[in-house]
Amino acid sequence: MVFKTLDLFSSGKMIEALKFILATFFMLICAAGLTFTKRVYTNAKLKTVKFNFTLFKIPLCKDSVFENVEYISVYKNYSDRDFEIYIWLSETKKKSISVHLDLKSAFSYALKIADGLKVNLLDATEKGNFKWVEKEKIQ
Repeated sequence: MVFKTLDLFSSGKMIEALKFILATFFMLICAAGLTFTKRVYTNAKLKTVKFNFTLFKIPLCKDSVFENVEYISVYKNYSDRDFEIYIWLSETKKKSISVHLDLKSAFSYALKIADGLKVNLLDATEKGNFKWVEKEKIQ
């Protein structure tokens, strides 16, 4: 790529060189989007969940580990019109782990994590009407 760009610049084809650089940059951005992965590891015995993010198989950040998970909840954010999945570590301590635009994908993802941890799932999508989900009925 470098040699092709230098050749185009040295022969006076500036526009073609810039087009080549732009096309190469665009392909790298597309490749990055295709290789981004988010992995979730659950341990039912220890009630822990670990999140791992990679780009081109390179870790993007330190793994996020949550211990002693009590339950998982799906919450409707009325101001943004999306659904958030929370991991509850105690009665007052929670962490948002994912945001979804539709209810079905939010429940599907939350159910997978709750099953992996063997914890309960709370439906908090209606204001004032929180209810525990019977996981057997969803599957």
